[in-house]
Amino acid sequence: MTSIILKTQVHVVVISLLIQIAFSSQVKNDFDLNWSTLKSMVRITNRLGDGSTLNLHCKSSDDDLGLKILAPNGSWSFKFRPNIIFGVTLFSCHFTWPGESKWFNIYDDDRDGVRKGIPCIYCIWDISKNGPCRFSERDDAFNICYDWNGNRRS
Repeated sequence: MTSIILKTQVHVVVISLLIQIAFSSQVKNDFDLNWSTLKSMVRITNRLGDGSTLNLHCKSSDDDLGLKILAPNGSWSFKFRPNIIFGVTLFSCHFTWPGESKWFNIYDDDRDGVRKGIPCIYCIWDISKNGPCRFSERDDAFNICYDWNGNRRS
């Protein structure tokens, strides 16, 4: 009787591990099922529309990501672990192009966090002269738009 119970327990453990392995192989590398190691991704694309190069410099209180230069329609991305316990993650970017200098919080946990406003794990942004627009998976469009001062445009 004890050997039957032991064999059953081993089978349950093996099956459970196989299910976890199968499930985790179907999930994108950017997304981790473990909330303590959850990674978000921000992608920024130059959509200035006039052939201008977009210079950007993003940083948080912990990380300075350095100066990036994007050709027209060029993209750059970074990954990070949001502070999901305290919800205080903030990445601010300084954007410049000929004759302009703008700031925008490209990831603000109050706006983008998993328990906040319009959450995103994949935060995909188009940067235009009018301001940044984030991709909405629900609408399949770049329609979550903001003025450069951070106010949501309708």
